[in-house]
Amino acid sequence: MDTYADLPHFVDGPDTGALMRRLDDGSGSADHKPGNMYQHLGGSDTERQANFKLFKAWIGEEGWTHKRWDARASVPAVTKEELNKIRAKY
Repeated sequence: MDTYADLPHFVDGPDTGALMRRLDDGSGSADHKPGNMYQHLGGSDTERQANFKLFKAWIGEEGWTHKRWDARASVPAVTKEELNKIRAKY
């Protein structure tokens, strides 16, 4: 993903939740464990938090979800109402 224009492809479609799960800082999860790509958001914790907030703003606070397009294991499927809350649209 090189531009903001590429963002909707990753957050509003069949891969809904994948990027958000991987970039998440862990503050909203039960185990408080950050996603496996969170560390790549910056060189310091301050920079990672700033960049994380930027991603969240682009997607929309209410649109930020870890849910998948289809239900798997313990993660329920994302609903149409939840998809409509994502700000980054095609």
